[in-house]
Amino acid sequence: MLRPMVAGHEKEISPILKQFLAWVGAEPSHTAETLLETWIQRDELRAQIFTQMRDYPVLLCPVASIPAFRHGERSWQIDRQTVQYLDAWSYTEWFNLLGMPAVSVPVCQSSQGLPIGVQISARPWQEEVVLSIAEVVERECEGWKRPPIC
Repeated sequence: MLRPMVAGHEKEISPILKQFLAWVGAEPSHTAETLLETWIQRDELRAQIFTQMRDYPVLLCPVASIPAFRHGERSWQIDRQTVQYLDAWSYTEWFNLLGMPAVSVPVCQSSQGLPIGVQISARPWQEEVVLSIAEVVERECEGWKRPPIC
């Protein structure tokens, strides 16, 4: 859906969007059947997660498998393994996919002074719960601190 919108403007888009478009372009296009099947699978997963959330109505999760990164970084070496951008941030993708409210709150900083956060999520239409908990976490962890400018 994005490719027609950026056609003729490729020199103007960010390197991140160019990389994303390349990844998407390498995947086979959806047919009506595969799109419907994907929606059904997503709805089945949503039902399973929401059932589990009856006992655990709020989720506290990592934002990413790495601290915040510097602008332009797309991959990192961690324990001698390459971690790509979308893999490092896959924790946040689930809440978008499932239509759940979520907020990220910085709770500490890495040894380089970059923020490390937690993500708070709840069932759909529970935004006020998510934001109330985020307020408490942010206050208790002394909130956002300016990272170093390098």
